[in-house]
Amino acid sequence: MTRERWLGLAILVITILLTLMVLALLERAESRVPFDCVDATERERVRQLAFDGIDKGLVEAMAHLFEVWQRDPGTDQPRRAQTGTANAVNAHNRARKFAQTWDPPTCP
Repeated sequence: MTRERWLGLAILVITILLTLMVLALLERAESRVPFDCVDATERERVRQLAFDGIDKGLVEAMAHLFEVWQRDPGTDQPRRAQTGTANAVNAHNRARKFAQTWDPPTCP
């Protein structure tokens, strides 16, 4: 390869990396949606609704994984079900942690 090609390749790689970094920064800034203020009673009500939905989501995910395993027992099961279970449990734990630490502003 000639020196010009190496230089062009280096510029291309640097440009791509910088573009990805800018996109990542913009993604973080745009993904934060502010919450409206809520009183303490409503905060706990919404938190409990979140917990109920999170728990329901885990139950539904487990039921779906089991149904798929029953219909298709021969194709790479139970590894697929184990992977799906791990993903569902991890998502459940992260969602519960977020719901527990959720702290919107209190209304005056």
